[in-house]
Amino acid sequence: MDTQPEFDVLRRERSSWWYATRRKLLRDAVVHAVRNKREARILDFGCTGELEFSDSPYMRVLNAHSSLPVLAFHQINESQNLICTRSEELAFASNCFDAVVAGDILQSVPDDGIALRELRRVLKDGGSLCLTVPAYPALWGEDDEARGHQRRYTASELRRKLNNCGFEISRVSYLVAVGFLPSILERVGKNIFKKSIVLHRTSAETPAWANTAMVLLLDCERQLIRFINLPFGTRLVCWARKPTLVTERVLVPAWERRWARHPVAQGMG
Repeated sequence: MDTQPEFDVLRRERSSWWYATRRKLLRDAVVHAVRNKREARILDFGCTGELEFSDSPYMRVLNAHSSLPVLAFHQINESQNLICTRSEELAFASNCFDAVVAGDILQSVPDDGIALRELRRVLKDGGSLCLTVPAYPALWGEDDEARGHQRRYTASELRRKLNNCGFEISRVSYLVAVGFLPSILERVGKNIFKKSIVLHRTSAETPAWANTAMVLLLDCERQLIRFINLPFGTRLVCWARKPTLVTERVLVPAWERRWARHPVAQGMG
């Protein structure tokens, strides 16, 4: 099987403005999740965070993906701890990760509910999840089809699915607000002129100056969403956690304990 065309696509994506912004976003989420821990296990499902903790030998990152060509590409780029596993049945024990990041993975899996429940299963109690997905079904186009997407999300839909799978939502915010209006105009134009998937796959790379400008603009958005949730954008970012199981100590009154030890015999009044 010739993987060179897929490698070329991955190479272009790796140099894109969204890849750079998403990587910074996921790294920030992990640093925040493990900031008070001496040692931690982190799962990068999708291999998009490129997480490194070279200064801390007790921080271990596992990079997982369901695609062998994607894993081979990351191996060529010197990524370590690469594991091939399906989203519907992650090859990890339950309660083994302190934090999980999933950059643009959920929209491509056949059943996102099963994938979310698996992510919850492998998280430790109180563990953190950060994920990104494309926003607004109205923006669906040939780009989604070319990338193998199954769906796009709204903020309310993403919240509902995460809640149904047992997560506690910390925050949900839109991102790439600067690209929202251009994306709508582009979608309207493509609906009129019907650009094909084949032409889209062979389109030219984004110019370096445009990449740089978008990265700078999205750095501003990343700082902004630390304080507010953006009301619109072409992407969604969610921070959630697996609830901690609380064990309550039940205090039984002394008189109940006494009668439990010496029950009244039948027929006595």
